[in-house]
Amino acid sequence: MNAPNAARLAALYAHVPRPESADCPPLRERRRVGQTWPTVPAAGLDYSTVDVAAALFETGADLAAPTDETTTTDAVWRTLREAVADLGPVAHIETVADFINLDPTEFEEVAQCSRWAHRLALSLWYEDARARPLTIGETAVALYLSTADRYATATIPPAAARLVRARQEAAGARLVAPEVLVRLGADLTAEFTPGAHRTGWLHRQALPDHARRAACFHQACADRSAPTPLLVRHDGGALTVGTTPPAPVPPTWARTRTPEW
Repeated sequence: MNAPNAARLAALYAHVPRPESADCPPLRERRRVGQTWPTVPAAGLDYSTVDVAAALFETGADLAAPTDETTTTDAVWRTLREAVADLGPVAHIETVADFINLDPTEFEEVAQCSRWAHRLALSLWYEDARARPLTIGETAVALYLSTADRYATATIPPAAARLVRARQEAAGARLVAPEVLVRLGADLTAEFTPGAHRTGWLHRQALPDHARRAACFHQACADRSAPTPLLVRHDGGALTVGTTPPAPVPPTWARTRTPEW
């Protein structure tokens, strides 16, 4: 990031409010040794993402489709607690045994429940905090601020290109205060969303290259299932950028345009 752009970004801090308790305590992951994803607590027990998806599937959880961005993560968590209470431990174990044999590419409901399960696990990634993946707009801002070159990954295998972009996004997201990242991401999304409210001037000052803004936004939209850094909200309200979680297998998760707290 060059000096003029750094100065533009520094000027944004005066325009973006931060919570009074902006000091971020150290992040403590809830994952245990050997776990790829953290467990989800419900009704006094801890459940894996497969356990969660199976319970939601078996009880016919009354949730909107995962593409409906109005459902909160707390609503999903509340539905899970009701589901495991209805099933009971024995029936739940039997349900999991059947669920793992269902193909999410064949049954849309299986894919939906898997997505809800991974969303819960992402939200509960850290102790004493809630988390969510960066939105499409926030990811685009991180790419813009990084050293990303849209042509640099064209000649390497797709898996390697994904890894390079994930590192670029993680590095770029840490170059500004998280509150600034959120503000810029919302403005960038509005700029490239037909019919959205007209955006303000802040992001055009901080990210002045329109061609690069467009390229980074389209890249963030093109590979929506790629791993994305987590934005972490501590109990005191302060924000920080966390780790980049692995992509779920199968890839049922996708970046969204709006925040999924």
